[in-house]
Amino acid sequence: MIRTNIADARGDLASRGWAVLHTGLRHTDGDAVDHAAVLRLVWEFGVPSRRDGGQEIWPIRPSRTDPAATLSERAGAADFHTDAAYRADPEGVVCMFVVRPAADGGLTLLLHAATVEAELRRHALGERVLAELGKPRWQWRVPEVFGGGKDGACSRAAVMPGDGTIRWRADNLVDLTLEQRRVASWFACLLRVLPGTVCLEHRPGDMIVIDNHHMMHARTSFRDPRRLLLRVRAWTS
Repeated sequence: MIRTNIADARGDLASRGWAVLHTGLRHTDGDAVDHAAVLRLVWEFGVPSRRDGGQEIWPIRPSRTDPAATLSERAGAADFHTDAAYRADPEGVVCMFVVRPAADGGLTLLLHAATVEAELRRHALGERVLAELGKPRWQWRVPEVFGGGKDGACSRAAVMPGDGTIRWRADNLVDLTLEQRRVASWFACLLRVLPGTVCLEHRPGDMIVIDNHHMMHARTSFRDPRRLLLRVRAWTS
């Protein structure tokens, strides 16, 4: 359901882990962007963070094709992940503002950690995978554009520590054991076919708000070079 009321959107975020707020094009006309309006809307859900990239508002658009490009800088599909998994304390909310949808896909996909856990417990290998994901020994590389190296990076953390939260990103895992490699590969494949995935259409003026501690997000494939979303991560406590 697309909301036009901030209080209703906050309720959706609290109850199901995500919300879509149609802003009435307050932040864009489909081309120009009102950055002050973007930040005013984010403040309704949390405190904007500028930790990665040195700015609160980060463009999500295909601008690089080299291997070092992070998810927000390249075209194509993006597998399920949480934002800032590579940081010791990921921000609690991710806000994405639709400026120009792709003409050929690039839709947002959402998956709740509770759905993932429930499906794992139904699977023959699920308990073994959950046990491995619950160990605080997973580590991620900080993308080059966000500083790279180890400074400020997560030392070791669990993917699913058992408290209902999740932290995951498959493309920049580092220092994996053989068992972790097997689990990571199996888990990434499972996420692509899980039931319960929500697919969100993109309309200029939409604001998508995601609980970054309990939800993963992904996107469908696209090639349109004009696609533009804006991302702001926000602290919630």
